[in-house]
Amino acid sequence: MTKLVKYTIRGLKNGECDVRDYVTYGNTNSTNTSRYYLYVWLIQGGESPVIVDTGVREIEPLNRVIAKSVPEGIKQKPEERTRQLLKSVNVDPGDVSHVIVTHLHQDHYECYDLFENAQLVVNRKGFLENLLGIKRNVMKALATKWPDSLHLAKDEEEILPGIRVFWVGGHSICSQAVAIETSKGTAIITGDVVFKYRNIEENIPIGLAYNTEQCMAAMERIRREADIILPGHDPEILERHPNGIIG
Repeated sequence: MTKLVKYTIRGLKNGECDVRDYVTYGNTNSTNTSRYYLYVWLIQGGESPVIVDTGVREIEPLNRVIAKSVPEGIKQKPEERTRQLLKSVNVDPGDVSHVIVTHLHQDHYECYDLFENAQLVVNRKGFLENLLGIKRNVMKALATKWPDSLHLAKDEEEILPGIRVFWVGGHSICSQAVAIETSKGTAIITGDVVFKYRNIEENIPIGLAYNTEQCMAAMERIRREADIILPGHDPEILERHPNGIIG
């Protein structure tokens, strides 16, 4: 019988920005803003570290694209860059076995090439549609270990004992949530189908959605299955979980 692993999750702040409310909440047209944090999630407790979402690599090009909805752009301190974050918690990127991405928006996957021995886990839905837009550095990293470098996940799949993914859609066609078993119960990293605690606690779908019905269904499932919910960009995560540590 396989022993169930109980993992520890660590949310590492990768940057911050102020985002228009009409992006965050689907029930308003307000241009007011609220603070977002970008996160890299470090999962420890198994044979090797696992990363969920890699953080942003090229901030200035991204800021030009999101200037309307994120008027002041993403700000990132040198110590918040992905490589420095991992160094600060004594993790060698070469030791990471899997990089699970919640979806293929660049602040969630474009540092994959740091993890030279890790398999990239993405949902198979929408992968081909996103293929031409994937960053060159990521494609080059995938090519060096092809085909073992890429795992196209099913809509429901256990990636490692105690770590599973399930498709949620809503924000993007390839969006998947990640459920991790910890000593405090099941923690679910929602990705951007839920931006903030207010979305899921007040049942307000995100504004930046391609399918609102899928967002609502995802929130219902996450509430039902999670003991701990970790939204995509809420600074409050670090208040509810001091030092970003869960489990």
